[in-house]
Amino acid sequence: MARNEHFDKKDKVLGNKQKKKSFIVPVVVVAGIALMAFAFLSNTKGGGSDAPNKGSFQVEAQNYDGQVVKMTDIKPEIKNGQVLVDLNTVKQNKIVRFELPNQQVTLPNGSTFDFMPVTAYVSDKGRVVGAISFCEPCSGTRFRIEGQDLVCESCGTRWTLEDLKGISGGCPTYPPAEVNYQVDGNKLVFDEQELRSWQPRP
Repeated sequence: MARNEHFDKKDKVLGNKQKKKSFIVPVVVVAGIALMAFAFLSNTKGGGSDAPNKGSFQVEAQNYDGQVVKMTDIKPEIKNGQVLVDLNTVKQNKIVRFELPNQQVTLPNGSTFDFMPVTAYVSDKGRVVGAISFCEPCSGTRFRIEGQDLVCESCGTRWTLEDLKGISGGCPTYPPAEVNYQVDGNKLVFDEQELRSWQPRP
């Protein structure tokens, strides 16, 4: 009788362990699937409205209500593989534009350019944004600030200034494509190779 009780207890202990194992395995599998789904969604965010912000430098917030601010053309300093833009110039003019010469660009619609247009602007919340100044479907290279929106001068498409999410118009998924930059003293520093290697979105 004692022997049978011993085996009963052993079976219960082993049974409990097996139940715990069978419970743990599905939890691990579900957690793994959830992590993979999160990684997939993070990596497939598009080059338009959901693209992550690449510039996080903050200056004073801006009140653009009732204002229309046109681009100011500037000439950056290009040396040693870097493109340098005066930060005060960006802050004073709110939105600037420059061109990298000797760069062949062909858009999907067939339009060709012999330069790479780049913009830098201050959002309404004070974030300094650097981006390739193209709206590919309409071949636009110039934009304006209008209230809290960035507006394509060619087609009138609108995006939010802060994160370039599409609002209206024909090209909401083609905002200026953000690029990386660093701030060194009073200079915005862009990597020349990164700017020149940008490719139009399909």
